[in-house]
Amino acid sequence: MSPRLGLRSRILALTLPVVVLVSAALAAVLYLSLGQVLESSARDIASAEAQELRADLRLHTIEDLAVTHDVRVGTRVSQVVDDAGQVVVNIGSAVARPMVDPVIAPGGLRVDVVDEVPGLGSGGYAVAVADGPGVDGRRYSALVAVPTQVETTAFTRSLELALTGAVGLIALLAAVTTFAVGQALRPVERMRDQVEDIAASRPAPTLEVPAGRDELAKLAETMNHVLERLRRADSSRRAFVADAGHELRSPLSTIRVLLDRLAEDRSAKERRVIAERASAEVDRLSILVEDLLELASADERALRLNLVDVDLDDVVLAEAASVHARGMPVSVTVEPTRVLGDAHRLGRVVRNLLDNAERHRQSAVRVILRHDGAEAVLVVDNDGPPVAPEERERIFGRFVRLDDSRTRDTGGTGLGLAIVAEIVRAHRGTIVAQESPDGWCRFCVRLPLDRRQG
Repeated sequence: MSPRLGLRSRILALTLPVVVLVSAALAAVLYLSLGQVLESSARDIASAEAQELRADLRLHTIEDLAVTHDVRVGTRVSQVVDDAGQVVVNIGSAVARPMVDPVIAPGGLRVDVVDEVPGLGSGGYAVAVADGPGVDGRRYSALVAVPTQVETTAFTRSLELALTGAVGLIALLAAVTTFAVGQALRPVERMRDQVEDIAASRPAPTLEVPAGRDELAKLAETMNHVLERLRRADSSRRAFVADAGHELRSPLSTIRVLLDRLAEDRSAKERRVIAERASAEVDRLSILVEDLLELASADERALRLNLVDVDLDDVVLAEAASVHARGMPVSVTVEPTRVLGDAHRLGRVVRNLLDNAERHRQSAVRVILRHDGAEAVLVVDNDGPPVAPEERERIFGRFVRLDDSRTRDTGGTGLGLAIVAEIVRAHRGTIVAQESPDGWCRFCVRLPLDRRQG
């Protein structure tokens, strides 16, 4: 594969053909326009000379006319033809027959454009024919031929000058374009150096934004936004890894201690208690790993949903029955509600919200599922203290515990609400922490209803 041209070379390669085409078009227009002008000029000169020769016929005899008529030999060829069609005067050449047909109406004037004149060769001529009376009373035709070769030569020289100017213009444009592109790309070079500094982990918090509001300035601003997002993502990743390591270390350390205790000489009853504690820690570790995998899947934009018609009221009732079987008092009020979603993950949303309510309740939990326009609204309340307003966004972050010691003791990982937020977002819904009208802690989820629900 041949190496790709640089940006400057590509701009020149795109610009120069356009200039050449424009120059060619201008030359063609010049050729057509100047050709028409020159032909018109030659016709006018020939006509004027013929009328002048006709006027001289009234003043001079045929014998005196060759001497008295002003003619520039080499640029004008004049003839006088009598009414019998014979050339009686030949000025400027030795042509013995009429240059063109001399027959014309009395007093008329005609101009012909011919490619050649007998005896004078080819090259193009404008020949004017004028009829008029002579001093002797006979009628004569005055013929004047103006060769277009002189005008063509002038046109050729003009065309050569135009082509020379076009070549000079192309060269000048190439130089100006090269300089202008170089100046325009200078900010790009600076941005490239700064990006290399970032790639090499050298300090470069932001890219320099060029002055003005052109495309390069917008590019620099966009790249700064991307860099800021990358920095935030990297910071979140580092914090996530640190928190995950800390969370994993705690149950693993506990399991190691319990295993060491099992290796000691203990009674069957003590060994059974230790084994139960170890099993609980393994369960806790399994839940944590499952939560981490769920969030990692969401981070990679790979939270794949198996979208089907889901009766959300059935999901809510099943999850509420599960926690009620564990002894947690929960009141449930539902309306038949169908959404398009992933039944397994929507069950995870309800389960995590109920687990959170169970950990923070004082005595009661209530669940409400209703419609609100084109949305399904799921409300999970507990009679514990509501989340403080300044914490209502942060609570959906990862490893966030507003009551750290309490959630650790009851098995919370600090990831449940973060997982809920990711799943709800994947379903194009929203979740907020609120305070209920009666002062309870409330979490409210809104999901779009299945439009096919009837």
